[in-house]
Amino acid sequence: MKKRLLSLLACAAIAVTTLAGCGSKTANTNSGSAATSSSPVVLEFWTISLKANFEDFFNKLIKDYQTANPNVTINWVDVPYEDVQSKLVTAVAGGTAPDVVNLNTQMALTLVGQDALVDLNKAATAEQKGIYIESLWNSAKVGDGVYAFPWYASPDIMFYNKDLIEKGGIKAPSTFAKALESAEKFHKDTNAYLFLPDEFFNLLIEENIPILNADKTKAAFNTQEAVDLLKKYKSYTDKGVLPKTNWGSWDEALKLFESGKLAIVSSSGSSLSRIKDEAPDIYKKIAVSTPLTGSTGLSRNPLMNLVVPTASKNQAEAIKFASYVTDDANQLAFCKTVSIFPSTKKASEDSFFTSDTKTLEGQASAMSAKASLTSQDFSLGVANQGTIQAAINKAYEATIVNGDDIEGALRQAEEDVNIILADSKNQ
Repeated sequence: MKKRLLSLLACAAIAVTTLAGCGSKTANTNSGSAATSSSPVVLEFWTISLKANFEDFFNKLIKDYQTANPNVTINWVDVPYEDVQSKLVTAVAGGTAPDVVNLNTQMALTLVGQDALVDLNKAATAEQKGIYIESLWNSAKVGDGVYAFPWYASPDIMFYNKDLIEKGGIKAPSTFAKALESAEKFHKDTNAYLFLPDEFFNLLIEENIPILNADKTKAAFNTQEAVDLLKKYKSYTDKGVLPKTNWGSWDEALKLFESGKLAIVSSSGSSLSRIKDEAPDIYKKIAVSTPLTGSTGLSRNPLMNLVVPTASKNQAEAIKFASYVTDDANQLAFCKTVSIFPSTKKASEDSFFTSDTKTLEGQASAMSAKASLTSQDFSLGVANQGTIQAAINKAYEATIVNGDDIEGALRQAEEDVNIILADSKNQ
């Protein structure tokens, strides 16, 4: 189910411009109000790659809502992850915009810059807004506006291959620094990689290197600390003891882990089912721990959200339904179906997450609860985050993969990010 939230918006500029031009500036009679009407309403509800495994859960959730709200019909559409952006653009352009859409934070923030999403700080009620963990509610915050209901989170935890760790003569490391110290000897003793580095954008955040300046108007990451960070990692990739390619790729990490070529993978507990199906022998060797962290001590907690497009013709009813899907009871029920973590305060404190430590899945759930306390969705709080993230990651590709000059690559990334920020400000 889970996708690493990294392969965003190759055509983001075109996509979000289309969204803005085809509906975001149009006034809506429901905008700015959480009140709903008793007139018949059909809401189109889009999720990302959930139907195959969770059809019964969502059919019941929708049926219960329709029973309580007989004037509302929910049309559920499940969209493949790789298609959600293009389908959303096409729907808005054709005047058939969905009313509630499942997006990750990065994509949501990219659309915020085009006035494509409803500001829930203005449009939702205090009761609807007050149930969420504050840091997760603020993940899709830009200025004074908040543009998404946080839904399910996937705190990174560490899965490690006990046999490989023992063969390498080490203990499972807790930080990137300790992992780097052991990486060369471990590779020599096992002919496997100890870990796959995170994507460069995330590494900067984890190592407390600011991405933007204080008022979020300029890039701030082109520093000696960033140069030194890339140089340090490059020394290991040049020796072949860490992979050069696919940094931060969840799918690549899982493939290496399942083939016994990688000792540590940071992912959500939901990855266990895939490993168990695809590599049962490796599954038997797994232990769990807290994820690798940098100098901040914070780990990543990728978040899925529900947003209401401004092009929706039923914004008030859409807000009510999105609030229902993401409330305490429904989030907790979903978490009991799959290894994810809720974004609401009450549900996150439920004993369910720590009650079973006999099974590997139960251990992963308890570790997720622990990791969530020192985790965050790596949100910049600015529009167009996806394109900023991609621009920064190009510095990694240029230097680690292609061998280009580190200072020059960072300087180019800085220029690209400043252009993105300036364009966002001028829109």
